[in-house]
Amino acid sequence: MSNTTNVKRAAVAALMDQLRADVTEKKLTPQEELSILEKLKVHGRTVSGSDAIYSSEGIVFLAEVAFRPNNPDSSREALRCLANALYLDRQTVQYFIDAGYVEKASEAYKSENVDDEFLLGRILFFSTTFAKDDSLVNKWANEHHLVENNLAAISRHASAYTAAASTASPQAVPMMQTMALQDTLKLLYTLTTKLSDVPTTLGPTIPHLLTLLSSLPLQSPPLQAPTHHILDALSNIPPTTPDSQTSYFPSSNPTLHISKILEILDKSAVLPTPSSRTTSTTDDFDTHAASLLKLLIEIYPTSPEPVKSLLHQTLLPSEKERSSPLGSQNSTSLPARLLRLASSPTTTNTRIILQTLLFVISDEDAVKFVKNVGYGHASGYLMMRGIPIPSEALEEIAGDDSSGGKKRINPVTGQYLDDELKDIEASGLKGLEGMTDEEKEREAEKLFVLFERLNKTGVINVENPVRTAMQEGRFEEIKSDDEDSDDDDNEAGKGKGKAKA
Repeated sequence: MSNTTNVKRAAVAALMDQLRADVTEKKLTPQEELSILEKLKVHGRTVSGSDAIYSSEGIVFLAEVAFRPNNPDSSREALRCLANALYLDRQTVQYFIDAGYVEKASEAYKSENVDDEFLLGRILFFSTTFAKDDSLVNKWANEHHLVENNLAAISRHASAYTAAASTASPQAVPMMQTMALQDTLKLLYTLTTKLSDVPTTLGPTIPHLLTLLSSLPLQSPPLQAPTHHILDALSNIPPTTPDSQTSYFPSSNPTLHISKILEILDKSAVLPTPSSRTTSTTDDFDTHAASLLKLLIEIYPTSPEPVKSLLHQTLLPSEKERSSPLGSQNSTSLPARLLRLASSPTTTNTRIILQTLLFVISDEDAVKFVKNVGYGHASGYLMMRGIPIPSEALEEIAGDDSSGGKKRINPVTGQYLDDELKDIEASGLKGLEGMTDEEKEREAEKLFVLFERLNKTGVINVENPVRTAMQEGRFEEIKSDDEDSDDDDNEAGKGKGKAKA
């Protein structure tokens, strides 16, 4: 062990002894005590050599100082020492819990001072997250005002952010307040995972969370803290009570909050372009968007008709987009980007939940789902879920064009067939009528091999159409140019086939 570590260990132990001695001797002035605690905070930023802080006795003593009345500066400095320790060493969390200080922290959390809220919110976040028994978290909530004080803190932040946003020149909220809000929101998220009867217990936070979401300026990228913390919490509080429904869909403007959520989704659903050198925006989406998507899934079934209509219009491809295959790189619309993200190898966390969202807003109907996004985008998800694909889903469907008429749609790509043929012609590819017999034969062979390979993978199990055509006699022999008719009769079995017109 290095001499430097030993020197640090001795220094930390001496500082802790000075504080302990003052409990009975009362020789230190408040400023001297504060200075010692500041030195301990610096030493405690690393575990090595800080044994006197990270021991059970050290945590209990610092907690005594932290919750001692009449010296707020020293109390906050002791809280900082504790917050560092609980962050760096999980064992210290158990020391803190076992000594009964979470109860004191829960009650002290009512403080309206943002420094206190930040420190206590962080300590309570670690305590609730790493508590081995969820019944303890329920006890702190029911008997020591943990939920009540958390709700009060969120309400204060909602008022502050609303006031800041409502001024003629929107003001920036102080950094310390933003930091306090973030730890309060992280604590709320943990409570959503630990408490019983979450809709009733935590439902009252929904209107304040939505107010915060509406008041926050849109960031770049959008899913930064505290925005993604708000969405994390909202996604874990089922909107099943009448009050939560009223909060999400105010009678005066039912789409108010959903519009903001969709705006965040629109700005965050980004795929890297071929010329970009980084996928940081895509990574941000994949890391933080799951809660946003889950929230929309939770909201949709009980949404009023104006909200459902807005979700359809915003998230599903429009008829105008059917001039190209759905999800085409040619389109920058939100539905096209969502379809590409749903099939992107980079979205490992959000791919399935994004496909689920599109399925849910298709009313969980396989035929509607295929019509909305195309069989190519829908098939993998439906197979994964074990949902049968009705035969009518693969039939050519008719969609409304801009003139009000009906146009045939390729069910696999979702593209209008007329536009698909135009694309084929523009690309220089030939249709059957423009092929020689030999070219038709080669294409038939390729198609035969493709279907055989697909059947062997088990992904599909369908009759090979080329084999069927052969069995039904829809192929005829191609005669070689250098063979006369007599040779053709003798070598009938060796000729090459071509499809009959």
